[in-house]
Amino acid sequence: MTNIDTFLARAGRDKNFVALTEAVETTAGACGRHINVTGLSPTQKSYIVAALTDHFSNRQDAATNSQAVKQKAGQVRGWTAERGEETSRNLGAAMCLIEPDELQIRETQAALQPLLPDLQILRPREINLINADAGSRRQEQDRLLTLAGLLTGRVRHVLISATALLQRLPDPDFLRRHLLILQGTERIQPETLEHFLLAAGYEKVSQAEAFGQFSRRGDIVDVVPPDLRQSKPDCGLRISFFDDEIDSFTYYSLISQRSVGNCRKSVLISPVKEVLLDVDRLDAGSCADSLADSNINAENLAAKIDAAGKREILSLKENNASAKVTAELNKSLAADIAKLTEGLTTAPADKWLSLIYPEDTMFWDYWQETPGPKLPVVLDEPLRLTKALDTAQAAWQERIKEGFLKGQNFLTAGLAQYTRLDCMRRLDKEMNVITLAVIGGANGFPAIAEFVIRGRESDSYCGKDAKLTADLKDPSFPPCTLCAVGEVRRQKLADLLRTEGVTTEQAKIIDLPLPRGFVYPAADMWVLGEQEIFAGKAKRRRNRGSTTGVALDLFSDLRPGDLVVHDIHGIGIYKGLRSVEVDGVRRDYIWLSYANNDELYLPMEALDQLQKYIGVSEQQNPKLSRLGGTDWQKLKNKARDSVKKLAFDLVKLYAERRKIKGYKFPPETTWEREFAESFPFEETDDQLRCIKEVSADMESDKVMDRLLCGDVGFGKTEVAFRALFKAVMGGKQAALLAPTTVLAQQHYENFMNRINGFPIRVGLLSRFANDAMQHKTLSGLATGNIDVVIGTHRLLSKDVKFKKLGLLIIDEEQRFGVEHKEKLKVNYQGVDVLTLSATPIPRTLHMALSGIRDISVIEEAPLDRRSVLTYVMEYDPAIVIDAINREFSRHGQVFYLYNNTAGIDAKVNELQEALPGARIAAGHGKMSEKQLEQVINDFYAGETDILVCTTIIESGIDMPNVNTLIVENADRLGLAQLYQLRGRVGRSGRQAYAYITYRRDKVLTEVAEKRLTAIRDFTELGSGFKIAMKDLEVRGAGNILGGEQHGQMAAVGYDMYCRMLDEEIAKVETELNGEAGSKPKNSLPAVETIVDIPVDAYLPREFIADEGQRMDMYKRLTAIESDRDYHDVIDELLDRFGELPPEVTVLAAISYIRHMASKAGIERVSRQDDRIIMRLPAGQKVNMPLIAAIMAQQSYSGEMNFAAGAKPYIEYRIGALKPAEAVEKLRKLFMNAEKAFNDQK
Repeated sequence: MTNIDTFLARAGRDKNFVALTEAVETTAGACGRHINVTGLSPTQKSYIVAALTDHFSNRQDAATNSQAVKQKAGQVRGWTAERGEETSRNLGAAMCLIEPDELQIRETQAALQPLLPDLQILRPREINLINADAGSRRQEQDRLLTLAGLLTGRVRHVLISATALLQRLPDPDFLRRHLLILQGTERIQPETLEHFLLAAGYEKVSQAEAFGQFSRRGDIVDVVPPDLRQSKPDCGLRISFFDDEIDSFTYYSLISQRSVGNCRKSVLISPVKEVLLDVDRLDAGSCADSLADSNINAENLAAKIDAAGKREILSLKENNASAKVTAELNKSLAADIAKLTEGLTTAPADKWLSLIYPEDTMFWDYWQETPGPKLPVVLDEPLRLTKALDTAQAAWQERIKEGFLKGQNFLTAGLAQYTRLDCMRRLDKEMNVITLAVIGGANGFPAIAEFVIRGRESDSYCGKDAKLTADLKDPSFPPCTLCAVGEVRRQKLADLLRTEGVTTEQAKIIDLPLPRGFVYPAADMWVLGEQEIFAGKAKRRRNRGSTTGVALDLFSDLRPGDLVVHDIHGIGIYKGLRSVEVDGVRRDYIWLSYANNDELYLPMEALDQLQKYIGVSEQQNPKLSRLGGTDWQKLKNKARDSVKKLAFDLVKLYAERRKIKGYKFPPETTWEREFAESFPFEETDDQLRCIKEVSADMESDKVMDRLLCGDVGFGKTEVAFRALFKAVMGGKQAALLAPTTVLAQQHYENFMNRINGFPIRVGLLSRFANDAMQHKTLSGLATGNIDVVIGTHRLLSKDVKFKKLGLLIIDEEQRFGVEHKEKLKVNYQGVDVLTLSATPIPRTLHMALSGIRDISVIEEAPLDRRSVLTYVMEYDPAIVIDAINREFSRHGQVFYLYNNTAGIDAKVNELQEALPGARIAAGHGKMSEKQLEQVINDFYAGETDILVCTTIIESGIDMPNVNTLIVENADRLGLAQLYQLRGRVGRSGRQAYAYITYRRDKVLTEVAEKRLTAIRDFTELGSGFKIAMKDLEVRGAGNILGGEQHGQMAAVGYDMYCRMLDEEIAKVETELNGEAGSKPKNSLPAVETIVDIPVDAYLPREFIADEGQRMDMYKRLTAIESDRDYHDVIDELLDRFGELPPEVTVLAAISYIRHMASKAGIERVSRQDDRIIMRLPAGQKVNMPLIAAIMAQQSYSGEMNFAAGAKPYIEYRIGALKPAEAVEKLRKLFMNAEKAFNDQK
């Protein structure tokens, strides 16, 4: 038995619990036989539910269970009877627990999941009654996965709220027909699988990189099913076919798109939309076995909706309804039908769910279809549950009524939810129930048995070690189980118990993340949860995905019409790839257009000279260069001069700082480990790396000057807090400087919570601190009585004196002026400095600067954050006001983004008229700093309900009460801005909403139309995420380098600018190290090798259909520098695209040959009849050791000849080989030469 099994089995000591299990057994096979249990403490309920589940899981009859699952076998595609039987042996008793609301769901999950680790939550779906073009799918996908898990026996323990219980669902048989379980041994045609995925709502894309997407490349299908979200969050499933057999079944990285290991378990392919309409049928010959004939026909549905809507309108007219309402309903009906016929199901489907799913299906139908043994349905606090069902029903009916009166929806939409009576009547008649209540009383369920299981909450011993050990040794207390997660916590507890003489009979420590415990006298149990023993919450574990490989280059984002930069020819327009045949040889070329409509066809081997143009502003497009003109060279020279100065200043500045010796902090202490353990979340890998880098700097004798970059909410603050704590443990004072009063206050409150239980004294210097507190802090800093101070610019005042400052942390350095920064440099020389920036640093700039400045980057988002429900829609004032009112109804606040300073006051007035009584304020960049800060302070304090603002508003502040974001005129904003804005909401446990709106009737520019297309994809952080991050990186470059560099960056493009900076920094470092003008001994001039062998060498469109992906792979091919690189690219091509055509193999070989020849100093490789001639440059140095390695190949003896003279060359006799064979032989020659050359080194 496991620790958990032993722990749960202890309930069997209670005779009432044993009687309860016997009563449950008597209900098997019957209906309406209910059991009431009272007297339980809140945390004890979860234990009893888990103990019951464990009891019946261990007692289940395997044969009966196997038969139950066999009856379902075959109904789910891919799940054979044999596999069903194998799975059945692992099925435990199914358990369903109903909670009144979302808050109780969260509390129960925290208490129950440690005991039932596979617990799933069925949350309510946000029913969409607005005309959105696109909406988030995460909620739907998770719900469908849970429902599918119930049908297949994969989900055995489910937690569900009252609201979710009321919602209409698709029929279980309908869902079952859209399920597929794959484990790699099935026989299925790739066309059939493609059709199935389309029918199940998956989006077909060129590259599958987000949940709910799939792609097909010949006999390879990539799919990202929601089933992988928990076990492999960074991976998709790659299925390679040989005819109708699955040849390989692997995971692949969503980032690198490379396979990362075999999939050795079955994967459930569940639908990704709750409403599945007809998809475009594939050719009947290619898909004889249709997997989803049952999809609802869109045309038939449109006709049904039209008839139902007209009937309702006619009835309204007969009852003298308002002409305005009937006119709006007619308009709404026409819009819904138009969208359905266009295939846009997001907007209208939820309004007509009763027509789409007429079977009156609710959750109970899925529970009854769940295979294997089941406990009776468990209701927590039935009186509260009944009230919650009534409240949810009333809120829904009010919402339908309001929408109806505005002409937004028909009354028929109300049938998307059932009533409490519908729900409870079926539960009473068709199922058995166990009710749990703290206090006994009427609960609406006549019971066959009543049980009292008494218990109470445990006392808290946090910070009371003496009382804890005294009570543990008190013979009147039962033996105690202490829950502790993490080696540090368990060891600390074990040391305390041993020191105080507590025996193992009196107390036992187990690795179980229970937050709170209970006392259960009848079972002789006393349990203490982590929150009752330690300061801080229990650390929440998260699933980590393992991803290997390099992230793809953003060439896949290059589209015809985009600006590009060529090293020699300058800025042009990318027109696409062109396949051109010359003298019977076919190659791909990059088609570019320049000023005066001049055109250039660039061979693919010159791809490394080309970059996508990225400037510093979307609004400013550069002039196109003229082919053959001198303007481009002048721009480059000007930019290089600017970069030279910047490089010199940067290198000199940081070199001087390195010479100063700093304080050497001691290695990690026990208290530091305890402080780390008290962090209530599991750190991301990036966070752990950054913490390690900061600690290493502090433990060295150099003065730390580290920049920590990462997006809002990615965990920079925790890295800073660890550094503050380390400084105090090292006997020094530490200061955290924040740009605004609100941010300083927030850091102060959060740090005070984190250090609860540790003897650290913290002061606050800001306008929020009263005079007495400020005086105490100033005095304490001077005497050493204050360890940490957090403050605003007030920290820079002359009266702030430190006794032993060791660490300064600056949050958002760019928000401080030049004068402030100079003060910091003068005042705090020799002090370790950590700077935080919420602007992500560009990877290319990071590489350029990494040699001179220490930079840590957090790119990994925390997985625990709840997704923001996002709608992209045409602006509709009624919907916007409705969204705001719904936020107000839960006492929340709203961000209203209106990025037009001139009209912002008029917008405030417009909202004030529509929302009388609402407290509305405006904030924008033209206000003074003091005014703007006051506006944000009021909003943060809850004194304002709606903040109408421009994009200037501070994004680093955590505002958990703001959970609705309205964006007007989203087509004017960049994708990156929208991504960052959306990050301002969803910072609490509540569901957050973002309404991204635009004005459809406006004539959109081409750029805006492109952006809108991207915004529609933006509802999930899939393909849009990469583009957003790239855009953000560019915006951040100015913050790191300074505004004066923006002009040069705009002139030559971001990538070229970074390459120049990299080169110049390397030169300056060489000069400063005393090697000016000298070159490394083996330095050779760069040689651009031309390979002229008449043979087809390109990536056929049939092999890689997507042009962006072909550009990516050309980029990878031109970057081949070794035999290892060559084989890596070949492996990637095989993995992602399947069997290689001959032209592709030849292309990869030529790329390798070109690099090796260039390395040797060979300027041209050509074929002349039966010979390969490799020409060396006249009068130039060549790589003689590599040339010697080429000539010394024994296996090529007699075929090689070196001709010296004025025009030296190597002759390689190959005979009458075919062109492709000649290329392969030449590749092997260079491969052997590379190995011999490396062995010599």
